[in-house]
Amino acid sequence: MDLHNTTDPEGRQASPVLANGVKNFLIDIDGTVCEDVPNEEPDRMIDCAHFPDALETCNRWYDEGHVITFFTSRTEDLRSVTESWLIGRGFKYHGLLMNKPRGGNYHWIDNHLVRATRFEGRFTDLVKATKSIEVFREDLSDESPAGC
Repeated sequence: MDLHNTTDPEGRQASPVLANGVKNFLIDIDGTVCEDVPNEEPDRMIDCAHFPDALETCNRWYDEGHVITFFTSRTEDLRSVTESWLIGRGFKYHGLLMNKPRGGNYHWIDNHLVRATRFEGRFTDLVKATKSIEVFREDLSDESPAGC
């Protein structure tokens, strides 16, 4: 993975960033690249059906040089069966993050650019669209920071 060094406004080293055009895909497993299998039924995980369009699209993104990291609410004790399933189905990936919080309604806050795409049944090429999102309010002139 080709990371580029960056600096903050004061010239101090900051977190590195990927090369221009390279995306860091974080992709859920259950219900997104395969049928939705809950942690309570781990025996279904080894042979659950994957979505062919997800395999094709994820592997194309990998081959194009993007970073593919799968993340899941599956618990750490299910890592081995999850890795075996991904490899057995032919998914190419760079990393696997376990123990994603369960329950959905995720709201990701980060100092890096974050784009979210909700999976709704088919893996296809991504297209640009304008949607309404929640952002931090910019005008705080009438309020003091907490604790000040």
